[in-house]
Amino acid sequence: MTEKIILLSGPTATGKSSLALKIAETIDAEIINADSIQLYHDLSVLTARPNTEKEKIKHHFYGFLNGDISWSVGKWINEVSKIINDIIERKKVPIVVGGTGFYFKAITDGLSPIPEIDKSIRSEIESELERNGLEKLYRKLNIIDAAASERINPNDKQRIMRALEVYEGTKKKISDFWLMDRKKIINQFSINFKIDADRDWIYKNCDLRVDNMFKNGVVEEVKDLLNKNYSATSPIMKAIGVNEIKLFLNNDISIDRASELIKFKTHHYAKRQITWMNNQMISWNSINTQYSNKIIKEIIKKL
Repeated sequence: MTEKIILLSGPTATGKSSLALKIAETIDAEIINADSIQLYHDLSVLTARPNTEKEKIKHHFYGFLNGDISWSVGKWINEVSKIINDIIERKKVPIVVGGTGFYFKAITDGLSPIPEIDKSIRSEIESELERNGLEKLYRKLNIIDAAASERINPNDKQRIMRALEVYEGTKKKISDFWLMDRKKIINQFSINFKIDADRDWIYKNCDLRVDNMFKNGVVEEVKDLLNKNYSATSPIMKAIGVNEIKLFLNNDISIDRASELIKFKTHHYAKRQITWMNNQMISWNSINTQYSNKIIKEIIKKL
């Protein structure tokens, strides 16, 4: 039992954290964060970060980074592997929960051989995107790496930028790296679950979460963040809601409009997560958090 790990992935606002907590209370487990934005301590309300200090179950990797520190997938998985080994040594079960698909991919498939890319290259590509638009970036990728452009959706901004970033940083095509063996960091057997729910239900939960954020002081939280004067390229500044609330604080839009924009962007983010999981997590067990008691029994059988 103690040599297995549980992976619990799903789109935003689907009850992942609550389900992980219920599972952990049932099987004596500890929870590890696999949500890239919840690594940062500045935005607990905006990112719906669990209040880990109030929970009896031990949580790891929540709210411990400054907003201007960038963590790669490689950094995350190397640190998480240490936590997993420690939890297992203490005869408990690690539960990795979150919505950052690349983190889970690194656990199940191994780490890509792509080296670290200088952050300045990413910034240059982001500036190019602002100047020329996504369509021109995609055409540029097609010229540089036709094999990658065939596999990447023309609307997939993040993957297009990543492919260009890798080429500029290494002078090698990302499609060539895809052919190389991946390095496995975590070797424990994993029981993999992805949350599969009705999209309208997810969107409704997203909207309720945004409404609760405004009730719970998200405007003041973002105001405090802005007072820290992080660079616009800092990871925390890219969180959905920061720019919209900044516009409100600058009297450029109303608070209702800010809320509408955050809901709209959150819907799109959830949609991207669903698409990614459907393409990358084909063999994973599909679950619905509305039936948590049934899910917990299923998980216990697999341990």
